[in-house]
Amino acid sequence: MFRFLKKYHNDIKSGRITLTFQPWDTLRVLRGKIYRAHNLGLLRVLDVDFKRLSEITPEELKRCGYDSPELFREEFEVLAERRVDFKRERAVKVEFEYIGEDIENYKKAMGNVKDSELYNLKEQLIIADRKNARPWIIKTLRLLRDSDYIPSKDLEARLKIPAERIRQNMKKLKALNLITSNQRKGYGITPLGVKVLKTLSTEKK
Repeated sequence: MFRFLKKYHNDIKSGRITLTFQPWDTLRVLRGKIYRAHNLGLLRVLDVDFKRLSEITPEELKRCGYDSPELFREEFEVLAERRVDFKRERAVKVEFEYIGEDIENYKKAMGNVKDSELYNLKEQLIIADRKNARPWIIKTLRLLRDSDYIPSKDLEARLKIPAERIRQNMKKLKALNLITSNQRKGYGITPLGVKVLKTLSTEKK
């Protein structure tokens, strides 16, 4: 369904690229649905609409991963496999989030796990936090739960942790399907992350 040049795959997976303009003549995807991108993985469509190519903004091109309008036009024609009239034609604008290569990981992030898996994950987090001189895992999840999305710089300030450590820590939580990331909005908690917090004894009233 979706096609992206291979050089952009890593930026899509990391959440740096969250927008694409596809050379379709109809709206082939629906808001809220999950689709597979060729040789990449699964994407969830956040919004979709038509937009004239001549009205695409520099900010939108940046979110697509392009450094210049010239590069966008060149590669758009590669995807379209034809010459394109950029003054008159329109494209399908799709805002999306990358949710992984495996639908099972997405299901886990949505909280679809067995009670035993939930218990083991909770114990894993508690043990890992105890090993840290300055526990950060549970505190981070609570901050994300209470604030929706938080930019990396704000997390640095709230947790008093350097930027590189923040990236390493978030990578660990993302591997456990507890958080999600978006270049524009920052980090957010998944339904599984919220579910884990509810099982912690310190969360019980």
